[in-house]
Amino acid sequence: MKSKIFAIALVASGTAVGYSNLSIADEICYDVGGSLTTENITPALQLGNMTLTLSHGATGEVFSETGSLVGNITDDSQAGFGKTVLSHKARFPQGDSFVTDGDVAQIVDLIAFDNGAPCGFAIFEKITDIPKGTGLFKNVTSVDVTALGTVYNCPGVNENSFELSGTLCVE
Repeated sequence: MKSKIFAIALVASGTAVGYSNLSIADEICYDVGGSLTTENITPALQLGNMTLTLSHGATGEVFSETGSLVGNITDDSQAGFGKTVLSHKARFPQGDSFVTDGDVAQIVDLIAFDNGAPCGFAIFEKITDIPKGTGLFKNVTSVDVTALGTVYNCPGVNENSFELSGTLCVE
């Protein structure tokens, strides 16, 4: 009797392990590259375009599209220290999209002035959270992307540009 119970328990545990392994999706990480250009619409809103490329060593380039980008400053309470928190919404023509949250942009240099006041800035921005997405970005498990670029609020110059690099992992 004990051997029958043990055999049933063994089969049940093997079946449970088999089902649990089926439900765990494999995570795959991609190298991120790209660029973006935006214009300042208001002091807290930027609109523009982003070209994004995701590649994987084993399979090569898996995503390369240009889409729309909306940036919103969500917290400028530390702007006096050169730090701003943003969120972004990106949409691509084939239906893929994502939303970032808590992106931290830090001024690293002053690069342009208007009548002695700074109006152009070199920026280091870190993107570490994509809470929502569709298509390829539906199940982002981690993101570590750096955006290096410039932001201008000078008379006659209202264009921001960044280069992207880092990693993005999905299930």
